[in-house]
Parts: sequence; C-alpha cells; structure tokens
Amino acid sequence: MDEERRQQLDWLRGDAHIAHEAHRKSMSEHVGIVGSFSTAAMRSPGIAAAGAIAALLGFFSANYRAIAGSTGQEFFNQSLLLFGASVVLTVLAPGLAYFSQLSFLWSLAKEVLHWERPFVRPSRTSKLLNLVGIMIQLSTIGIVVTSIALLLLGGWQFLLLAHFVSEKNILP
Repeated sequence: MDEERRQQLDWLRGDAHIAHEAHRKSMSEHVGIVGSFSTAAMRSPGIAAAGAIAALLGFFSANYRAIAGSTGQEFFNQSLLLFGASVVLTVLAPGLAYFSQLSFLWSLAKEVLHWERPFVRPSRTSKLLNLVGIMIQLSTIGIVVTSIALLLLGGWQFLLLAHFVSEKNILP
C-alpha cells in the first residue's frame, strides 16, 4: 500500500509540474502581448486622425478667403476640435490597453501554485487584479468607440465645410 501511495504522489507531483509550467508559459505569452499592445495599437487610429487634420488644414489654406470670418470658419473649428480630440483618445487607448494587460499578467502572477488538484488556484488578489483588467478593457473599448465617433463627426463637419465653400464659390 505504501508503494502504491508513493507512486500516486509521484504522478500527482508530475501533473503539478506540468500545470505549473503551463501556468508560467501563459505568463510569458502575456508579456509578449503587453509589448504588442504598446506598439501596434497606437499607430492606426492616430495616423487616421492625424491624416484628417492634415487634410483639413490643407483644405483651409487652399480656401482661406472663402472660409475666414464666415460660417465656414465655425465648421473648420468644429472639425479641427473633433479630429484633435480623436487623436488624444487614440493616444490614450493603447496606454489603457497596456495597463489592462499588465493587470492580467499580475493576476496570473498572484495565482497560487499547489501540489494537489487544482494545481493553480486563483487568490483574492488575482481575482481583484483580473477585475481591474476587465474594467480597464471596457473603458478602453469605450474610448476607442468614442474616438471613432469623434472622427466621424469631424468628417461630417469637414463635409459641411466643403459644401459651404462649394456653395460660396458658385454664387457671384
């Protein structure tokens, strides 16, 4: 009976080592995700909003006489403000995504390793850090959606400006 119990404990220990290594591997994969969030996520939305600002400024300089001191300047100002706010939010979003991934990584680091099933158990701290990560992720989603909405509203103001300029150029 003693030999059989020792054999079961050896198997259990082997299973625990496998579970612990899988847990460590999961943590190391999350570190890579944190890096990818901080670089890739900042590029695309920021470039789109900055390009919109450049296009708007180019349009304004080409049509300055028609826009300056008129209703068109209000369209220009609104569009520029909306595009600028979109840029600010696109810079904020990847930073928040970075912190959410750090929260998830810290959550994994705070899980407790055991030699009996289940071999990896969440702790109170790991559950709290996981919740923080989820809350930050939801906030980031809201910020990204808001940024896209501001970009669309800025585009709409830009279209109103273009319409204003075209109408002004047609009339004598």
